[in-house]
Amino acid sequence: MNISRRKAREVVLQALYWTESSGDPIRQTLQTMSLRTGLTEEPAAFAQALGQATWEKREEMDKLIEGVSENWALERIARIDLILLRMALTEMFEFDDIPMKVSLDEAIELAKRYSVEKSSKFINGILDALVRQEGLAEASTCSDSGR
Repeated sequence: MNISRRKAREVVLQALYWTESSGDPIRQTLQTMSLRTGLTEEPAAFAQALGQATWEKREEMDKLIEGVSENWALERIARIDLILLRMALTEMFEFDDIPMKVSLDEAIELAKRYSVEKSSKFINGILDALVRQEGLAEASTCSDSGR
């Protein structure tokens, strides 16, 4: 299931990027991307839920991100990185069945795959700061390495 969820997260990343760029409806884009990548029913449902929730909560997540990203206006954060931050935070706040460490680790791995070299460290730092600021459970499991 882990591999399926990672593939689902990749679909969500691509769909959110596409929707932000094109203005196409997120629900339709998620369905199209899920079909194109061959997601099975359960991962496709997860992708739909995560993508929709991330899209709906993006302004709320942006405020949290902006609050801890010292000297970094949202406009200066690469679009891929901002989407990954939004996705991870949405998972942390909205998906109780996913351990926080998994959400954090997945965002970092996707950053390593889809963004520039320094992005994974940047994303780790922002997410770690937010976990601590929000007093979220498992705060001590966040990795301080790689900062």
